[in-house]
Amino acid sequence: MVAKTDKKRTRKSYVDEPVRIHADVLLWDAIVRVVAKKGVEGASTRAIAAEAGHGLTDTVIYRFFVSKEELFLTAFVRESRAFMKQVELLLSVLWEKNISCEHRLRFIWHTVWTWLSQHKEACAFMIRYYYSAFFDETAKNSYQAIWQPIAERLRELLPDTDTETLVYIALEATASSVYPVCAGWRPDGAEASEYGFRRLMGLVNEFMSEESSY
Repeated sequence: MVAKTDKKRTRKSYVDEPVRIHADVLLWDAIVRVVAKKGVEGASTRAIAAEAGHGLTDTVIYRFFVSKEELFLTAFVRESRAFMKQVELLLSVLWEKNISCEHRLRFIWHTVWTWLSQHKEACAFMIRYYYSAFFDETAKNSYQAIWQPIAERLRELLPDTDTETLVYIALEATASSVYPVCAGWRPDGAEASEYGFRRLMGLVNEFMSEESSY
């Protein structure tokens, strides 16, 4: 007698053959593009499926996600992790004491700006989701868990500073500076990047003067 096996569908891919191979990438990229263009409220699963193409349908999407809220949250976490990974890779420069604090921050800022400029749709998606009604307590907690390691790393350098608030301020300043460029409202380039850096430095200096000196 042959024992029965319980074959369960996993989330490794979202559609059956022959679409299966690149289904995950197609889905996430489609969510980013649609939300970047239409906003979260205007992005339907049908529009996302159509953007992904290759036989993906909204019915298939709902086999793996109980709601559009869960789908967007998963995409937001995925994109945020990719962004924060880039930031974490740059943090070591802050320990270079032979370089001025402003030059260290400038290096990080312009590197991050370049990355965001090269990923305009992902940037627009993250910001539009962040400022949407979909960004509820669950999303807020998930997002904080992603950038928390950065705050903890900075605490090694600034033990007397509220680094969580510092990171929050930096992220808010970055979003408000880069989104007009990603949305096409403002031209990209050195001038836009420098404007964003000066705005960031003004907020950071104001905060640091209240907290501690670095």
